[in-house]
Amino acid sequence: MRTVLITGPGGSGRTTIAAATALQAARQGTKTLLLSADRTDTPGAALGRPTGPTPAVAEPTLTTWRPDAGEDFREDLLAFQERAATALDLLGATRLDAEELTPLPGAEELALLRALRDAATADTYDLLIVDLPHTP
Repeated sequence: MRTVLITGPGGSGRTTIAAATALQAARQGTKTLLLSADRTDTPGAALGRPTGPTPAVAEPTLTTWRPDAGEDFREDLLAFQERAATALDLLGATRLDAEELTPLPGAEELALLRALRDAATADTYDLLIVDLPHTP
């Protein structure tokens, strides 16, 4: 699978370029995933279709995905607590509820890296377009 990383300063048209590149490739028949790190649905605005925390088909050969770092963090930590229930009980530790959990610094970057890994290993797409966070 070919991976194209699109980066640049905020306001430079980075997301528009990523969306246009993904759309053009998909319209040429390439199975494409547009992966975005935007918190807001800027890719959806560029494509004219909403994007979200689960992969969604925008065109027949175009899928969009905007991972939600907060939700992923909560799900992973709750799953870890379930797997470690015996050890936590032995230690007398109280489990956290989902409402008590907030992502740690760097969680957004890790969520994007995880999504990138998942997309690359899925063998579902021919092209992965990654709209990276803006550079300072």
